[in-house]
Amino acid sequence: HNTYTLEVEEIFKIVREGEYQKYRPFQDLPNRQLLWHGSRATNYAGILSQGLRIAPPEAPVTGYMFGKGVYFADMVSKSANYCHTSQSDPTGLLLLGEVALGNMHELKKASHITKLPKGKHSVKGLGRNAPDPSATVTLDGVQVPLGKGTNTNIDDTSLLYNEYIVYDVAQVNLKYLLKIKFNYQMSMW
Repeated sequence: HNTYTLEVEEIFKIVREGEYQKYRPFQDLPNRQLLWHGSRATNYAGILSQGLRIAPPEAPVTGYMFGKGVYFADMVSKSANYCHTSQSDPTGLLLLGEVALGNMHELKKASHITKLPKGKHSVKGLGRNAPDPSATVTLDGVQVPLGKGTNTNIDDTSLLYNEYIVYDVAQVNLKYLLKIKFNYQMSMW
């Protein structure tokens, strides 16, 4: 994103009642990562009270590039766009969640998945940009991507950034809520 910069105003630690108990069976999966999730501020009452949810079967599938699941990103730039802030309403909320990704089904273009292939626990949409993997740190067995954005050399993908999708909300343990100020650049036009 080059239309705004982000400034962290506040960080809140989240412990949702009952969420860790549902997540615990997935803690043994390999490949747990701390990932970003962005949503409109008006959605957070529901998210904090009920957790992240998957769209119901009757909801239209449009807008879900990899089917109905819970979507995450390893770069804040991707998730920040889903906050739908503006110059007149520049405050957004972002989540950091521990996501048990396990064995990922890697894809380069849209696929409206209804069932994961056998032995797979999540989908990774492969992007052209990703955090520099050499800067990733591991805390308590959880990978935390910290690197600056870098080219992945994956040219035949339709995605600009990596996306991670889980189809079982129990694979998510929300950790932090960040209040972010979006500093919009003044347009010359």
